[in-house]
Amino acid sequence: MRELNNTDYWIDTHCHLNLPDFLPDQAAVIDRARQANVRRIIVPGIDPESSETAKKMAEAYPAVFFAVGVHPNESADWDDSRLKDLKILATHPKCVAVGEIGLDFYREFCPPPQQLRSLHAQLELAEEIGKPVILHCRQAFEVLWPILQDWHRHHSKNIGVLHAFEESPEAAAEVTAQGFYVGIGGAYTYKKKKQLSEVLKTVSSDKILLETDSPYLTPTPYRGQRNEPMYIPLIAEKVASTRNISTEALSEIVRENTFRLFGNL
Repeated sequence: MRELNNTDYWIDTHCHLNLPDFLPDQAAVIDRARQANVRRIIVPGIDPESSETAKKMAEAYPAVFFAVGVHPNESADWDDSRLKDLKILATHPKCVAVGEIGLDFYREFCPPPQQLRSLHAQLELAEEIGKPVILHCRQAFEVLWPILQDWHRHHSKNIGVLHAFEESPEAAAEVTAQGFYVGIGGAYTYKKKKQLSEVLKTVSSDKILLETDSPYLTPTPYRGQRNEPMYIPLIAEKVASTRNISTEALSEIVRENTFRLFGNL
């Protein structure tokens, strides 16, 4: 599906179009994205039900691809039957990853031991089916990163993206040196996020992915409103200006990064 490869367009690698926030105007949101030249959208699951919804969206819209997974905050009732459901969904030709999975120690929606059980099972699933992972990490990097390192050492093709990356520039250098990607979103346009500006300046260009995390993390100047894939160009402008490159050059870089990780969208 790389017929668009020679044109200048954007990809939103993380967008929750399967959430109720978009139920009233899902088609219009996708059309606005197309008008903004956002031509591919990856919709991750947060549980089997939303993963199924993402699959149906991918079947309905050529621009949409999806991932299957159980979010750490949705892992309280994790059991082996959920893994079976995800494995079936993951066989779909438009499923590009296992995710959104990971650890979240900021909120108390799910005890850490249960989050870890869910995470390990889904990392094993990703290795079994040969797909990358989309990772959520909030106040848990010191625990998550050693797990990912062990997983990657077990098989060199075990790889993924740390979505909504908000760790230090040193952490960014460490994860990208191991082959992992970092998801750059709306938070990188916020003035108070000075650490993220340093990440933008120093992170390896071949490990950058762009994402909105819609409906969350709306970029400046629309912060406070619902986020949408059409705002990817605003995030791109921030990245390009910080790194002193053209948006055209950035577009080509992040497309190739996306294809390298997720395949031929």
